[in-house]
Amino acid sequence: MQIPPSPALSNIVRHYLILSSDVCIKHDFRFFSDGSPGIVFHREIPFSQKNKLDGNFNIQPKCFVYGQITHFNTLSTTAKTDMLIVVLQPFALFRLFNIAAFEVNDKTISFDELTGHSGRLLLERIQEQPENVVAIQLIEDFLLGLHIQNTHYDKIIFTSLQYIYARRGMSSLTKMLKEVPATERQLERKFREHIGLSPKKFADIVRFRYLLKCLKKANQHTNISSISYSCGYYDQSHLNNIFKKFTGLTPLQYQSNSNLLAVNFLLL
Repeated sequence: MQIPPSPALSNIVRHYLILSSDVCIKHDFRFFSDGSPGIVFHREIPFSQKNKLDGNFNIQPKCFVYGQITHFNTLSTTAKTDMLIVVLQPFALFRLFNIAAFEVNDKTISFDELTGHSGRLLLERIQEQPENVVAIQLIEDFLLGLHIQNTHYDKIIFTSLQYIYARRGMSSLTKMLKEVPATERQLERKFREHIGLSPKKFADIVRFRYLLKCLKKANQHTNISSISYSCGYYDQSHLNNIFKKFTGLTPLQYQSNSNLLAVNFLLL
């Protein structure tokens, strides 16, 4: 279930995602990039996350911040699930915590490591609060306090993101630089600091996210090649490779999966 943020936080939070299940059987999930970092609150036993290096599963913290994801993740649980995810705007980690976004790529940081005692108190209150609406209000009050303390507005980042979103990621860096008041070097540096990715990498993710939304809306009889062409992918083989790299799945496997929790989060 997705819940929109209050208007006061819409420039920091994209939406809240609630995942809840009383079933105590093994579930495996696939989670991959949608261009946004986030904050995860586990109100039951945390998920296990597969380590890319040794293939073992490590238990996630009860509450953590994650940065930009550059490769897909496999998650697993055998217990009840009660998970509240704050899906943030791409630049939110820099604005909220004043940390360079690239330093958190493919990492999870314990929430209280960033927020101290006040963060630990918030986690305790969230874990004791079964009502999602109340829990989200507690989170919003906390984030508004952080936002007031750390107000960063960057015209170059704002203009660049507007440009990328308006074109669904289907535009070259050369064309974008004609519309954005920055040199290529300035733009690369600012994206790395505020978002954690290069402008091209971020645009690629936006384009891929648009493709996924099109696949979700289409019926199973719709030709995938025509969808991919409308999203700027001109070669089916290239699309298959991109899809595998982003998700670990084929386009058909993704399209036929009826257990999508979000466009980038699905039950395997």
